[in-house]
Amino acid sequence: MTTTPPISHALVLPELDFLTWLKATDAYTKAFPRVVIVRSPAGNDLNRYRNITAVQAPGVWVGNDALSHIRRVYPMVVRVDVIRAATPNDLAAILQQRITLNDRYGEKLTPGNINDRFTLEWPSDARPASITRGFNDISQIDGKKNEGLDIFAPTGTPIRASAAGIVTSVVRVTNALGYGQYIQISTTLSGQSYVVTYAKLNNIRVVIGQTVKIGDVIADAGTDGTIKIIVQQPSKGLSGYLLPDVVDPTMMIYWQGLLLKINVTGLRIRERPGTDFKVIGQLTPFDRIETLEPHGRTLLKVGRTNEWIKIRSPQTLEGYSAAEYLIADETGGLNALNMTGINLDILHALGKPAASRLKGTGFVRFAYSVSMNRGSTDLDAAYNLYAPYIKAYSEAGFKVILVLTHQTYGEGAGYVWPQMDTGKWRQLTTTFVDFARRIAARFVSTGWVTAYQIWNEQDTPMNIASAAVPMQPTDYAYLLSETIKAIRTVDTKVNIITGGHVGGPFNGASYARATIAAMPSSVRPDAIACHSYGRGPVGNKYSPFGSIDDDVDAYSKVMTGAQVWITEWGVLDRPNDPPNDVADYATGFISRLKTLYSGKVACCVWYGWADTMHNGYGLVNQSDQPKQPFYSRFLGA
Repeated sequence: MTTTPPISHALVLPELDFLTWLKATDAYTKAFPRVVIVRSPAGNDLNRYRNITAVQAPGVWVGNDALSHIRRVYPMVVRVDVIRAATPNDLAAILQQRITLNDRYGEKLTPGNINDRFTLEWPSDARPASITRGFNDISQIDGKKNEGLDIFAPTGTPIRASAAGIVTSVVRVTNALGYGQYIQISTTLSGQSYVVTYAKLNNIRVVIGQTVKIGDVIADAGTDGTIKIIVQQPSKGLSGYLLPDVVDPTMMIYWQGLLLKINVTGLRIRERPGTDFKVIGQLTPFDRIETLEPHGRTLLKVGRTNEWIKIRSPQTLEGYSAAEYLIADETGGLNALNMTGINLDILHALGKPAASRLKGTGFVRFAYSVSMNRGSTDLDAAYNLYAPYIKAYSEAGFKVILVLTHQTYGEGAGYVWPQMDTGKWRQLTTTFVDFARRIAARFVSTGWVTAYQIWNEQDTPMNIASAAVPMQPTDYAYLLSETIKAIRTVDTKVNIITGGHVGGPFNGASYARATIAAMPSSVRPDAIACHSYGRGPVGNKYSPFGSIDDDVDAYSKVMTGAQVWITEWGVLDRPNDPPNDVADYATGFISRLKTLYSGKVACCVWYGWADTMHNGYGLVNQSDQPKQPFYSRFLGA
């Protein structure tokens, strides 16, 4: 599964007469989304951006050479696009030509204008991510230098292509290299050839001659707990290794959207690397932290003692924190390739498809019903029902979201939802929290559950609630806080997210803010979830409420740095609509999220898998047959 990388693009303008230069960019920034204007390279960290369009006017760049300046000072920049413009009028004319040709970087207008450096996206789906053994590290077993990077990847982890290219070698039997099963993929960039070897693999899924794109799953990890990635640069690499012309891949790693978080209750930010230096700030477990070091070096340091990483906090404070307590598992980049998902229903005849039928998507979500709609409290029976499905989906590579809601405890237990008040919610919460803790305790050692979602559409207006069970924000804040605290006593790592808010960017986000405000300051969910029905690509008939951008923008502001989980979206009450129309809507929705919001949105989970699962438009019909072309286009999105 592949996608266009999210846009990270800065346009750097001269300082002198800046406002006139800025005016010259007006039409361009309206035509192309998410262009950041940078006022002069002096004093600005261009490493924050993947792509730089540099206006090469006199006196702006060292030696009047923007490309050389950027490559020397800002090693993390991938693409450099140079515009030679002596005046703002020159710039306006060039940018207008780009607008006319729909040519953001001038590739059509001036071929050869762009300078790209060779990069490697992160290949392993395992989290938290890390490089376990660096380039040139001496083996404690055989004393040999490492000719590549060893990357954390437990057995069965999906391994993805870090760079596009053509498969030139597939080895399924261990040979003299001692790499186990391995693949070699060749690519050429700006006239230079590269060969990337992926070693210690299993279940290889490509063949010689096949063209692969960045993010394509090429194999699974073998049994070593790591994979090895080696890069050769023919005629320019080093000798003295198992393979010829080897180069250090560390600085080639580029993981757009990479964020860090801490694995302790608090972590200090220091002025310089070391415990002797001044404390200038504090990080919390809810912070999502930007690394200011090259991504390969960051991933080589995370989790290691006696190492420090330069970081920027969500409050834009820059300093150093101990790498031992930093982990990399909050991502955009390649993780965004896997953001789509499907809502299932284990109690529905069609709602529990084989994992192989879902191939191409990343998440599955379903309610964990203990009550069985009749007030059952048999947690063992619920576990015996759900565990085989949770295990099967997890082991197939899907991220499993379990919804703990009124169906977990409360349905059929004597509660009358329209008559609930704060006292009754407090009473229900006591048992609900105990159930949540005991459920989490059963799964903590398995690693099968990615997230627990607490309640569902709790912000539904009281007078129109049907499938949902709403409550006041203060009552929900109490239930959510107590549930988080209970689950954290048995599982400190699993994601805990809010129920999906259905009220949209105004009422829904307002409800979410009120919930967070009513919670103890020391207790927070990991993310805010929403249900984005009726939103998507602007102008589409299935987007009557407007753009999906509005939901993402509103909910991402509720908790700074937290991702938005879209746990339901889709087409409701129109099961007989043309599948191609629904496919156009769905792929447009997904494309917009992946292009613009891969760092902000963790997932978008379609409702639902099959027709008759409530009122959603299914990927399969009532006869369990795929609704083509929607089925294939969604799973291939």
